[in-house]
Order: sequence, then structure tokens, then C-alpha cells
Amino acid sequence: MAIKLVAFDMDGTFLNDKNTYNHQRFSEILEQLRAKDIRVVAASGSQYQRLQDQFAEFKDEMDFVSQNGAAVYSNNQPLLIRAMPEEAVTATLNVINQQFDKKDIVEHLVVGVKSAYVDQSISQPIYDLTYHYYNHLKRVTDLATVTPQRLQDQITSIGITFDEHVDFDVAMNNLRQSLPAELSSQTSGYNTELISESTVNKAAGLHELQEKYDIADDEIMTFGDNENDLAMLKLTPYGYAMDNAVDSVKAQVTHFTDSNNDEGVLNILNKLI
Repeated sequence: MAIKLVAFDMDGTFLNDKNTYNHQRFSEILEQLRAKDIRVVAASGSQYQRLQDQFAEFKDEMDFVSQNGAAVYSNNQPLLIRAMPEEAVTATLNVINQQFDKKDIVEHLVVGVKSAYVDQSISQPIYDLTYHYYNHLKRVTDLATVTPQRLQDQITSIGITFDEHVDFDVAMNNLRQSLPAELSSQTSGYNTELISESTVNKAAGLHELQEKYDIADDEIMTFGDNENDLAMLKLTPYGYAMDNAVDSVKAQVTHFTDSNNDEGVLNILNKLI
């Protein structure tokens, strides 16, 4: 096995439940991986700016697949930005605001390259919860009618989080059936669906890096815990599900590691070096 790139999801995978990780241990492992010319990629459903903040001391040695693959960065420069067409943004916001009762939705947001956006009416507790995943976040007037032109931004994804009392599977299926044909959604955990262009997923994001660095599928090792990680877990023979991964993910991979709270990613990477 000659691994040339490792990629890990963040929430529920690399990060523990306190939204952090063992910086000292990661620093030591990263240094050894890079000495072997192994690329290290954080692949997340959240925004690039958050990843930059979480890896502030390491970002020059890493690549980033953000927003489930809609925005890919290498050497701190954009390698791919796959934005949603304006008409698809409008249609999706109409679906969210017309098809679902407001009491069923904890929050929804629009994610761009420059920032993520929530409605100005959002409560402070929900704003703080959203900020946990999107720390470049702005309140805007009437989120339901925003457009890329109005925001002066490229919109790459739209998120919707359903309340705990909602039957998530039913709501998710209703949402997916109502989306424009060129869009799809992926479950990222916590009753949240992230909507983007149908070609967007973490494996597609990794393909951009594979082409740049001339890396084959069987030279990649990946880690994840939820549905939006499946594409990259199944991309390679070396896809690892976390011990805390959802059952549907565990059923589709052959490699497993410890939970996110037990440093499962670092435990496997330590063996790699």
C-alpha cells in the first residue's frame, strides 16, 4: 500500500465532541506525513474559512475540500468553485419556505464563497449554533429572497436543519423530490441536509486534487462518519468509518477505526507513518 493522500471529514470524524482535536499529536503526524510527500486534506460540509481557522497553524501544509466538495482549495488558493445557478437558488429557497412549516425548521442558511448567510430574524441561540459550523456568518434581510447578485457572492450550497420533532427521513425525502433536477442534497448529520449541484460531493472534490498531484484512487485513505462522506469512503479501497459512524455508512465500508472522541483518525494515521 503506497498512500499519497489522506482525507478526513471534520465533525464526528476528526473533531471530538468538544469541537477540537489533539493539536500536538496532529502536528507530529502531519510533519511525518508531509516528509513522506503524503498530502493531507480536510474534507468538510462546512465552509473553507472555518477550516482555515481550525487549522491556522497547519494550513500551509494542507489542502481543503469544503462545502461537501463545492469549494476546493490548494496552496490557499481556489482550485474549484462550483456555484449554484441563480434560478436554482431561487427555486430551492421557494421549496424550503413554501413546503415546510416554520416550526419544523430550526434554521436554514445560504452558503457562499465569501460568507454564509442567515436571516436577520434568527434567534441568538440558533445563530450561535450555526456559527459553530460557519464562523464567517452574516445576517441578511429576507433570506428567502436572496440571490447571488444581491449578496455579491457565489452561492455554493443551501442548508436546512429540521427540528427534532420532525420525522427526518420523511422530510428529507420530500425535500429531495422537490429540488430542481440539477441539484441534490446530502445528509451531514444533526438533522441537516446540504443542497448543492448534483455533481458535488467530497469524492468529486478530491478528484480535483488527484488530478493536480497525479494520485490514483487506490493511493488515497479516507475517513468519515455520515452520508456525505460515503462518496469519498467508497472512492478508495482504504475508506475508514468511525466507530461512531451511522449504521448505513458502516454497512458500506470494510475498514473501521475508533470514535472521534478516541482520536480514531490519528490512530490510523500514526500506523501509516
